Amino acid sequence: MPAMKFRSFVVPTLCLLLLSAFAFGQKEKDKKPKLTAPAVPEVVPRTPYSEVRRESLLNGLQVIMLERQDEPKVTCHLVIRGGSMFDLAGRAGLATITVESLLGVNPQLTQELESLDAKMNWEVTPDITGFHIESPGSNLDQVLAIVSRLLVVDNVRKEAFENAQKARLEKLKSQQLTPAAKADEAFYATLYGDHPYGHNTEGTLETINAIKHGDVLDFYKRVYLANNMFAVVHGNLRLERVMSLFRMFYGSWIKGVPPPPAFRPPHRTIEARVNKVEQADLANVEIRGGVIGVSHTDPDYIATMLLSRVLEARLKKLSAAAAAQFVPRVLAAPLYFSASVPAEKATELSRQATDLFGTLDKAEIAESELATAQTALLGEHQARPIPEYLREIAAFKLPETYPLTYESKVKAVSTLDLQRVAKRLLEANALTVLVLGKVNDGTKSQSE
Repeated sequence: MPAMKFRSFVVPTLCLLLLSAFAFGQKEKDKKPKLTAPAVPEVVPRTPYSEVRRESLLNGLQVIMLERQDEPKVTCHLVIRGGSMFDLAGRAGLATITVESLLGVNPQLTQELESLDAKMNWEVTPDITGFHIESPGSNLDQVLAIVSRLLVVDNVRKEAFENAQKARLEKLKSQQLTPAAKADEAFYATLYGDHPYGHNTEGTLETINAIKHGDVLDFYKRVYLANNMFAVVHGNLRLERVMSLFRMFYGSWIKGVPPPPAFRPPHRTIEARVNKVEQADLANVEIRGGVIGVSHTDPDYIATMLLSRVLEARLKKLSAAAAAQFVPRVLAAPLYFSASVPAEKATELSRQATDLFGTLDKAEIAESELATAQTALLGEHQARPIPEYLREIAAFKLPETYPLTYESKVKAVSTLDLQRVAKRLLEANALTVLVLGKVNDGTKSQSE
């Protein structure tokens, strides 16, 4: 009997111990991470920009490459983030004279490039200085070597500056601006005043005369920095080859602290103003009117682009010669209308156009007007070459996805957005109007 009692006690106890051990082991097992197959990476859809490659030299110069083996030549855009906005006060045209002084060191530049079946154009805008090079891929090394000697090695020689200044003065003396160009120049000066966007890029006889050799050297040292420059290369060369050439010819370019476009904001006009420029020998009267708009990086940039299209469509109903202008700028760009009309029609058109512009925030914008503007803007977007977008992204420091999200952003704009933007701009500025031509023959604006 005692043995039976002992057995009846031991067996249940052993069962409990075994169950406890199994439960503990199961818990420990559950604590261990489960081995699973690695997640399959999500396939990123290919886009026209999938093959774009971006690299930088040690000095900060960025190279943006899009290889296209079917292209007969290579195009290379060397762009410096600094244009006439960095001209010294009273030295309008300094950025332009700097380019002409640099290139003037080699009087045979055009012929040397032509011998290599290559060519180069350059431009100065308020925001950038650009050199556009086109060359066979096999000759690009020689072409980049020629250009780098002028931009990196030789720099600004006094004799080259003096020759450039003399040539620029002679050009200004003989230059005959079109009435439209004169009106644009006078309008910018009236709208922006002494702000850097208020003067032209080529300067005047007075400002070019005032520029000294030291001014050009100073501009070069402030603005022509490797980390203030980028290159967009498009064509039949490999990225490795392109990077090798840039390291060889541009790797020694000095880096520094790029000048920020941190000028004081343009003076906002609180009362409507009209600037009349008498030129009685013109058959037509040039009319300009507008306000200071927004910069390219402003959240309302695309809405302002669409607003300018709506404005232009309405202006066309008044006159086929009327148009609206709004271009991308680093700082706040002008939104304005332009028209060239016979003197006898100028008074009426000026009144109608200024009324139309001044009531954009109050006049209802129809869905059909917005749809037409969106269609036009998206059509231009689809037709735009990839290298142009690459330059725009780098010049204005936009997100690399900018062209990929452009369509959705355009479609997301509503008529309420347009009227909100119109109200924002018209509350911040009163209308500025410029009239050039026979202004004393009854072409007074209603604002006067």
